[in-house]
Amino acid sequence: MIQNAATDDKRVILTEVNEAFAAPNSMLDLFLESFHNGDNIAHLLDHLVIVAMDQKAFEKCMSVHRHCYLHEQLSDMSSEKAYLSKDYLDLVWSKVRLWQFILEQGYSFLFTDIDAMWFRNPFRHISVYADLTLATDIFYGNPEDHNNNPNTGLVFAKPTRKNIEVMKYWREARKRFPTTNEQTVYDKIKYELVSKFELKVQYVSTAYWGNFCQPQKNFTKLSTFHACCLTGLEMKLLLIKGVIEEWKMYKSINHNS
Repeated sequence: MIQNAATDDKRVILTEVNEAFAAPNSMLDLFLESFHNGDNIAHLLDHLVIVAMDQKAFEKCMSVHRHCYLHEQLSDMSSEKAYLSKDYLDLVWSKVRLWQFILEQGYSFLFTDIDAMWFRNPFRHISVYADLTLATDIFYGNPEDHNNNPNTGLVFAKPTRKNIEVMKYWREARKRFPTTNEQTVYDKIKYELVSKFELKVQYVSTAYWGNFCQPQKNFTKLSTFHACCLTGLEMKLLLIKGVIEEWKMYKSINHNS
């Protein structure tokens, strides 16, 4: 499936979804619709692999998208998970295991959370120099500054031995911080990664990969907008729908002008 979805230069777009986020009129529908409402990015759906975390999410995915993969789980991952609950942590940490696997197959990936809407092609904000590219909750102006607050809702990585080892080290660090999600653990160990692996990291401005933590809704710049720094699926849906309507209005005005 990865081979079929990947671009000629072996890039693939990844996301994960469970039943709660895949239900009718929920986040999966909005996410896929954003590609069609975006600025000439619908073709990127050909390169998107959706990893379903339960059977119902898989069935919904198969009804709306070409590349769907059912991730077998030991526990039920279908419902919305409370922040930092055990199931929530298992769900978010499964991302890092997935990333390591994709890199080991020789593919680069751009992972996107399902609640990050796409308006333009985010690949254009990824620098060739970086091993790892991350979104930010708060961006302080310098893309190489590790004081930027990282967000793992959008992550790009090259399929290098270095990055595979980084993923292993990142996953292993969970044992040191067992009640913490993968994003916070990365923030705690980022200087270790830089020192140990000479990791080159690019942090993308929230002006381009936007969010509700540091909302800069300049639609002449935005490529994506992530419904993070919000609690609960209902609130995420309500506010991200508002952003989508703002984008449609911006696009309509600029198309007609």
